[in-house]
Amino acid sequence: MSPGSSRFSPVEQCISGIKTIIIDPHNEIVPYWFKEFLRHKCSLVVVRIDAHHDMFHCCPTLPAREGREKFEFLARFMPYLRDYCREKVNEGNFTCPAFHYGAVGALYHFSPLENQIDAYGRVSGSETIDAPKTAEKSAYPNERKGKWIVWDENSTRLNGGSAKSSPVPKRITLNDFQRDLQDCLLPTVVGFDLDGLYGNGDRGPPDEVMKKRLAGIKRVLEGVARPQFICLARSQTPRSYVPAKTVDRVQESALGLIREIYG
Repeated sequence: MSPGSSRFSPVEQCISGIKTIIIDPHNEIVPYWFKEFLRHKCSLVVVRIDAHHDMFHCCPTLPAREGREKFEFLARFMPYLRDYCREKVNEGNFTCPAFHYGAVGALYHFSPLENQIDAYGRVSGSETIDAPKTAEKSAYPNERKGKWIVWDENSTRLNGGSAKSSPVPKRITLNDFQRDLQDCLLPTVVGFDLDGLYGNGDRGPPDEVMKKRLAGIKRVLEGVARPQFICLARSQTPRSYVPAKTVDRVQESALGLIREIYG
C-alpha cells in the first residue's frame, strides 16, 4: 500500500457559496493553499481556528527550481504536492513551507480553548508585514541528506528548540484582528481544525463545550468577509485529536456555524 492511500479522501462542497473542503489530517490543506496562491499570484492571509498553532518547522524543501520562475516552478510541481504534504510534512509543521514559498504571508491563530488570537505576521491592505522568516539548511551529520526548511533564528524570535521551534507570535485583541481584516486586500482563507471545538482532552458534554467555543469562533469569523475557501480538518490520522465517536457531530456543528455566518 502506498503512503497515504488508506487516508480519508478530501470532500469538497459549496456551503453558502463558499468552497468548503473537509480533510484529514490538517497538513492536507497545503495543496489548496498553493493552488489559491497560484490563482491570485499573491500570498494568502490565513485565519486558523485550532487548539494548536501547527507552527513547528524542520521539513524537506521541494526539489530545486533549476532556474525556473517561482510561479512556473510551483505550477509544474502541483501534481506532486499532495504526496509532498502527506509524506514530507506533518500536522505540526506544514505551515512552515507555506511561508517559505510565499503561499502564506500572514497567519492569525485563534485558540477557542484559550479565547485568544496570535498573529504570525499582520496584513496591511495589500501587503503583509512582520511575517516569520524561513531559511534552508543542509542536513547535519547522521541526518537524512538534502535541504531542510527551518525558521530563520537570525531574523525571527523563536520558542523552543530543535524540531519543536516555532516563531514567537504577537498577541492581539479581537478589535485588532477585525481592523486588520476589514482593510485586507489580499485573498483570505480559513483553516478550521475540529479539535478546537472538542478534543480528546476535553471533559463534559460535547454540546455544552462546543456551544461556548462556537460563540468565540463566531466572533472571529464574523470579521472575515467571505473567504476564498474554508478547510475543516477532522484530525483522526495519523493520530486522533478528536474522539472518533464524536467527530461527525463536531463536524456538523462547524458546518452549521459556517452556514449561519455566511448564509
